[in-house]
Amino acid sequence: MKKLLCIEELARLLGRSPETIRKDLKRNPAGVPPRLCIPGSRLLRWRVADVEAWLAAHIQQDGSQS
Repeated sequence: MKKLLCIEELARLLGRSPETIRKDLKRNPAGVPPRLCIPGSRLLRWRVADVEAWLAAHIQQDGSQS
């Protein structure tokens, strides 16, 4: 099994604070990569492949802002 990212690791990767990511999970779910829902746990975890795919989907090709 590949390593899962915790919120602190995701925050470092995205250049954001863990608190901002927690807030975005509630107020702007599209603003963070899709997370894993581990049954019976409240742990926040992300697969590296999901984060990379999410980032790739948000690349601006023409320099315009979304």
